[in-house]
Amino acid sequence: MVFDKYFYKRDNILKRRIEIDASLYERLKELSEVYEASINKLVNVAIMEMVETNNVNLYDRPEKEVSESHNFNIRETAYKELERLSDKHHLSIYKLVNIAIYNAVNS
Repeated sequence: MVFDKYFYKRDNILKRRIEIDASLYERLKELSEVYEASINKLVNVAIMEMVETNNVNLYDRPEKEVSESHNFNIRETAYKELERLSDKHHLSIYKLVNIAIYNAVNS
């Protein structure tokens, strides 16, 4: 169905507090003004894209980058995939989320 191309099906939402690099969060804020999507939705899309492409590569973080904690509504299916990737790659959830956002905003 054409709707599957543009929308996710309903899913349980998990509230999680995750540290995000400040520069990545600022980029998400900018993108939320461009797209009809909240920062939460942008993060969920970034996670699912990383899962689908299996692009879990560390990136060069700026030397004086600061991380800030933010509350996110993460789709349960996306969070389960993060847990799976965390076990597979021995990376924390917060690092995986940052990698997903970095990949998405730099694609």
